[in-house]
Amino acid sequence: MKHKQFRKSRNERSFAGSLLRGFPLALLVSAILLLLLSFLCYKNADPSRLVKPCASVGFVFAAFCSGFLPAAFYKRRGLLIGLAGGAFLALLFAILSLILSDPGSVPAAARWIGYPAILLLSTFGGLLGGAKRHVRRRRPRA
Repeated sequence: MKHKQFRKSRNERSFAGSLLRGFPLALLVSAILLLLLSFLCYKNADPSRLVKPCASVGFVFAAFCSGFLPAAFYKRRGLLIGLAGGAFLALLFAILSLILSDPGSVPAAARWIGYPAILLLSTFGGLLGGAKRHVRRRRPRA
């Protein structure tokens, strides 16, 4: 017989299940944000001025959400699941950059800065998403 503290409750998700549910949702939310930002650039008189800031905002938001949403589903071990979400996002970006870009188009410095930034932002998102949300309530004094 297992101890009570090691039993999973019915509504508790596994690590992989939370990651597989939260990561695609983070990609979907990030895609919607990028769609809204591209519409903002389209409606502007000079869209080339806004492309780089909008891309940076989308990058930071995608990295943060890739750690925050899986950790919010898992509700514990935010650091670990945030790091795993960031690793998936960095791997996805690496594969997409290999497929879509010319070999010399992305400078090496951008790659060395971008991938650790993804890991740090997603880990921070995981810490915030996996934080326990307990509210202490004071008992009224009699």
